[in-house]
Amino acid sequence: MLYINKQKPDKEILDRIAEIKNFPEWKQAEFNDTKVIRQCFDRLPKEYIRKSLLLEQHYLCAYCMKRIHDDPFYTTIEHWFPLSKDKERALDYNNMIGVCKGGSSVKLAERNKRELCCDAYKGDEEITINPLNQEHMKLIKYTKDGKIYTSDPTLDDDIKKKLRLNGVFNLDGSFKCDTSTGLVKGRRDAYQKSIVMIHVLAKKGKLTSSALRKQIEKIEKEEMMVEFAGVVIFFLKKKCKTLEKQGL
Repeated sequence: MLYINKQKPDKEILDRIAEIKNFPEWKQAEFNDTKVIRQCFDRLPKEYIRKSLLLEQHYLCAYCMKRIHDDPFYTTIEHWFPLSKDKERALDYNNMIGVCKGGSSVKLAERNKRELCCDAYKGDEEITINPLNQEHMKLIKYTKDGKIYTSDPTLDDDIKKKLRLNGVFNLDGSFKCDTSTGLVKGRRDAYQKSIVMIHVLAKKGKLTSSALRKQIEKIEKEEMMVEFAGVVIFFLKKKCKTLEKQGL
């Protein structure tokens, strides 16, 4: 996961939100009238919203960091706080994030069983971990074998059980299989990318904390980040701290 710095949406989005809030059906809808609320949400200019979310998120899923595209087939406009549980936040751009399909588009014939993740697995369940919360994102850590975790029990529960970002586990706690979208493998590969970057700099005799910070800045400034960029950044920062302690 990466911190998402929300920006002010385009005027077309704000104007349409204001317009919909004046519709009689919106004003008369109860806070738990999911059908009407969903119908009103569906009247928003989703093509503008999706594009805005992609730019904010550097074309990465807000939950798993898989690539997302400017296409409803690949990208879902997700309500961080479920649309079904809060009428007002259903039209609030600050409650919207772009997420992948979480394996729901994988054909059953391609897999014995689709192992869903992200919003596709979570559904309407509320979560605490929030990619819009910078403090939450600072707690995110990764392992070399592709796992994502945090020391906060509540946030860790969201990662493993509600979003299923570490794949599927057996009843005894042992690892069963990856998600259909290959999240564990993707993060493991991203770790290897960070190691390659470090080795290349070392071979050139340029492995310093300053050089790694430049690499991190370069990744963070890319309009379209590489998949699982947060993993690469995490391990580069970890190596950077080691070098700083060594005075390099």
